Amino acid sequence: MIKDHSSLAASVFSKHADLYREKFMDLDVYDDSYRTFCELLPQGRARVLDAACGPGNASRYLLAQRPDLDLLGIDLAPRMVELARAAVPSARFAVHDCRNLADLKLRFDGIICAFGLPYLSWQETEAFVRAAANVLEPPGALYLSTMLGGSEDSGFQQCSSGEQLYINYHSEEDVISALRGCSFVIVKQKRMNSPGVASKKTTDLIVVAKQCLPG
Repeated sequence: MIKDHSSLAASVFSKHADLYREKFMDLDVYDDSYRTFCELLPQGRARVLDAACGPGNASRYLLAQRPDLDLLGIDLAPRMVELARAAVPSARFAVHDCRNLADLKLRFDGIICAFGLPYLSWQETEAFVRAAANVLEPPGALYLSTMLGGSEDSGFQQCSSGEQLYINYHSEEDVISALRGCSFVIVKQKRMNSPGVASKKTTDLIVVAKQCLPG
């Protein structure tokens, strides 16, 4: 059976997870946006999902700021999950597809998906935002980051390991529209250049949003 693009990406990331950790684990360029997300979470043992958690870099920052968080990280790449467990032993991690949030049968106060969207098609991205809205406890917080571009830019690209990954580029307008369509209010919206360690120079988008309270 032919694997879909996300599953193929998970295979590549699992194979090269240690290299990815070396390149990206200690970056601090996203810390200010992670901090904004943290500030939206309720006090006490807030429940947070780190979707497409990678080696645990975002999870590690969140728990350093809020050790009281009840944090679950999921990733489709088994080796990434192993590395995340080692890096953040106070959190829980599992191999799970972020396209199937409902299957977790859990509710959350916040969801963070740091650069998971480049490995989701636009239809999958819209579905992820809808699923996130459904499993968040209002006024839930949602963090998204992705690489900006048009659908014509999407396609297979060679990564630093020499293997091919299918990269999906999404427009800022589409991401914001999808969020507002699910009753999210934008709290932070920021464009920035990709970090120097990235294999390809891109313009990245970071959005932190919060659900509207009913009524």
